[in-house]
Amino acid sequence: MKASPEILKFAGEAHSCAMQMMENAAYIQKELPGLEMPDSLRIQIEKLCTDLIGTKHDLIHEIHELDDLLETAPDHIEPWVERIREWIIGQVRSVDECVAAVNAAASTGAAPFTVAILIMESAANILNATPAWPAAGDEGLDEDGEQIGEDDDDESDADDGCYGFYSEDSYPIGQLIRAIRDLMDRPELSPETLEELRVFLFVMERLPLVTPGVRMSLGLRLDQGGESDWIEIRMEDDVFTLGRGTWIDGDADTESVFEVGVGYRDGDAFQASNFAQSFINCAEDVCREVVIDDSADEPFKGWDLGKDKSLWGSLPCSFL
Repeated sequence: MKASPEILKFAGEAHSCAMQMMENAAYIQKELPGLEMPDSLRIQIEKLCTDLIGTKHDLIHEIHELDDLLETAPDHIEPWVERIREWIIGQVRSVDECVAAVNAAASTGAAPFTVAILIMESAANILNATPAWPAAGDEGLDEDGEQIGEDDDDESDADDGCYGFYSEDSYPIGQLIRAIRDLMDRPELSPETLEELRVFLFVMERLPLVTPGVRMSLGLRLDQGGESDWIEIRMEDDVFTLGRGTWIDGDADTESVFEVGVGYRDGDAFQASNFAQSFINCAEDVCREVVIDDSADEPFKGWDLGKDKSLWGSLPCSFL
């Protein structure tokens, strides 16, 4: 891997990510003493903060070494990038685990909802600062270290508009994106289903931007003895919905857990994150069928539409 503008961009974004780790860890440490929670959860959160601050120092040290590395050992750039990448991925996974723990505690009443808000806000900030992977072509690094399409700041995207998300909603959306990528590894999927999943993933990665002309849903359905239950992500016109449903004795019962349109939002990041965890669990159940419904008037042709993950940071935040 040769020195390039992409390497320098990666270094700058890694620096920003490191600063987000430190700033959010410090913020959590400041707020933590006044919050009630189980000792085990407090210890986990305190360890996460310590690790985030330590990783920040490691990342900044490595970034400062880059100039010398480019002059003295250009062949070592790729291992340098990989080391940075692994540190960031490791901390993002630790943040994921902590969010899951606080959400579980808040759901059972073992910890107040304010703890979940505190951790999820910081998780969203760190997730939004995750750097792009400096590879050839249009590949990028997502928050779980996977290769994805690189963000594109095409000015035409501004015409699409954004859904009424809040900035912290980027965390559960990131969880859902990773679950969809995992679904694509299922060996039983037909080429047609894989292509539909590829379209759905592309549109999810464009969030919070609205993708014009998309009317799709992705569901995970379990059929047993004539009865069914499912969990589904739906994008229809200018509405994005997370929902569940059942079919029992010929009657369908559906529930919208979280919904956003252009200019409105019904639900919160806590509900969306709990839904995302349920979706992840269902995605791991090989007995659940992947069901995609595409009711668009014509096949998807928007592959040239850009992505801009930085838009999440410009959205309002319900925590403030």
